[in-house]
Amino acid sequence: MPVAIEEPADADAATKGQYAFRYGGLLYRVGDAKLGLRPAAPAGDRFDENRVGLDHLSLKVRDRAELERAVQVLDELGVAHEPIKPIGHGAILECRDPDDIALELFSPE
Repeated sequence: MPVAIEEPADADAATKGQYAFRYGGLLYRVGDAKLGLRPAAPAGDRFDENRVGLDHLSLKVRDRAELERAVQVLDELGVAHEPIKPIGHGAILECRDPDDIALELFSPE
């Protein structure tokens, strides 16, 4: 996803102040929307989908061909993933991010 807003790596104090609303995270552009991600856990804490909070993140793609292209990209990057799975009203492709958060791409069928 393209980055919509990110603090420059060499930001001075004034620039960091302009980006403070992100609380150390960044914003990605997802179509007409933005997806904000930021660190929120204490140091050393790890994601656990069995706690209160986020279970997984699902993003819709245009069609099955997009899922197949995503498989190619993940394979090229060496990212482990599940096979594409039919789920009745569409299909999903699942993987995990570096924090072990479950990510899902969904294609309507």
